[in-house]
Amino acid sequence: MNVDRYAKPESFQMTARGWPAKQIERAPIWNAVDLRDGNQALPDPMTPAQKKRYFQLLCEIGFKEIEVGFPSASRDDFQFCRDLIEKNFIPEDVTIAVLTPAREHLIKKTFEALKGLPKAICHLYIATSDLHVKYVFNKTREDVRKMALDGVDAVRREAEAMPDMQVRLQFSPEEFTDTDMDFAVSLCDQVVEAWEPAEDEKVILNLPATVERRMPNEYADMIEEFCRRQRHRERSIISVHAHNDMGCAVASSQMTLLAGADRVEGTLFGHGERSGNVDLVTLALNLQYFGIDTGLDFSNIEEIRDEVIELTAMPLSPRHPYAGELVFSAFSGSHQDAIHKGLSGRDKLAADFGAWKIPYLHVDPGELGRRYEKFIRINSQSGKGGIAHVLESDYQVRLPKTVLADFSPYVQRMTDQTSREVHSQEIWDLFNRCYNRPEGPLQLENYWPRPNNQEPARIDAEVHVCWQGEKHVLTATGNGPVAAFVHAVKQLSLPEFSLEEYEEDAIGSSAEAQAVAFIRLDDSEKRQWYGIGFDQNIDQAAVHAIVSAINRMLTE
Repeated sequence: MNVDRYAKPESFQMTARGWPAKQIERAPIWNAVDLRDGNQALPDPMTPAQKKRYFQLLCEIGFKEIEVGFPSASRDDFQFCRDLIEKNFIPEDVTIAVLTPAREHLIKKTFEALKGLPKAICHLYIATSDLHVKYVFNKTREDVRKMALDGVDAVRREAEAMPDMQVRLQFSPEEFTDTDMDFAVSLCDQVVEAWEPAEDEKVILNLPATVERRMPNEYADMIEEFCRRQRHRERSIISVHAHNDMGCAVASSQMTLLAGADRVEGTLFGHGERSGNVDLVTLALNLQYFGIDTGLDFSNIEEIRDEVIELTAMPLSPRHPYAGELVFSAFSGSHQDAIHKGLSGRDKLAADFGAWKIPYLHVDPGELGRRYEKFIRINSQSGKGGIAHVLESDYQVRLPKTVLADFSPYVQRMTDQTSREVHSQEIWDLFNRCYNRPEGPLQLENYWPRPNNQEPARIDAEVHVCWQGEKHVLTATGNGPVAAFVHAVKQLSLPEFSLEEYEEDAIGSSAEAQAVAFIRLDDSEKRQWYGIGFDQNIDQAAVHAIVSAINRMLTE
């Protein structure tokens, strides 16, 4: 890219700057423009049925202002507006907005689409940047001023002709961030004066970054300066509408809220022209993270995401903030280990920090209707923490550190060979192939441990096994059920081994919980062989684990 090729906007000079020291204290008024700006930008615009469902979804999330279309520009948009009204599809607490250029015949057509509504927002716009004024319109600033004010008069006349409808005016100086500030302020002041809002009414002044050409801090500077200079701040609502050409729309919108903006327009997941509009999901959940009640409900974000994808036929990046398939996943071994430890000790962390905090997790996925067990994924970059978390969360098996260290190289070999993510079931199957070996040279048929008649603290073992195809009944005595079993099977012609580790656990917490046992045998060359066994009875689980370890020792 030729760095000197592009005409940059002139640096904006502030008279004073106060917004960087402020905090966002309340949620903005939200206006969803998915059905207008978002829909216009789809390769295949939504059908009427899809648009109705999308409107309903926005209402379910909690949006109270929804821009539903451009009735004068499209027969479909006009009819959609009529359908919403005639079929009584608009909740009482929701206000729809419609967009119109500042042209009288288009304004008249727009109001025809609104007949029968008790309230509506008429969104009047005209481009005010010199780029548009001079080179698109071939006019002067004063020509544009007159067009805008004539448009306000036309909206007023149409509104007065429908006395049963409460009409609110929204005015957008399109390309505000490329517009001369003095011109933007004076024009918007005149729009408010021409509309003459009632005592309890405010004009919505929407100041868009129609094309993102400025840094987020400059957008905020312009909003603060506009608010400082305008004559009718108390009679207006300052709205922002950020596009995402430079990928900064969320940051820009957050900063404008610090600078005095009252209202935000955007779309779910950022659908819109070119790189899209500000993503209202990300923006709202960022504010929620900072402790602000947004009035919007994204507690079922996966369902919302999937439905929006289906309605718009637009995919969502797996790394999309909050909603992407992988945003709460960890493949890195160090991340997995930290997340696993954090989740295991989250009550203590909450007590220490005074609130929810987990390493490498921005927010609690449960707040968004997502589940922990999906969030650690296994590939060639993974480590022991991820393996431990998958087995514990999906199969309730907590591996001792020594077994985990022994198992990790097997997983590493699998991921290296497949060159892809391996799934939970594959990890579980590999784990059982490695350590759960009931079939092999040694097969256990039955085991009966009984207290010794002379020494109740010792155990007599009766063991029925099949060794190398032949059945054997073995008896022995030991200090416990496990020791007695080891003494019994050592009567077979097995290689020399010793029992070095034994741990037990339960899968589940009810009275019917299954027992799991982990053991380690060392052979005569000090090689280590781990085995695992499952059973309702812990003694039986332990001897199954011993058999598994012996079969590994004999066959590997």
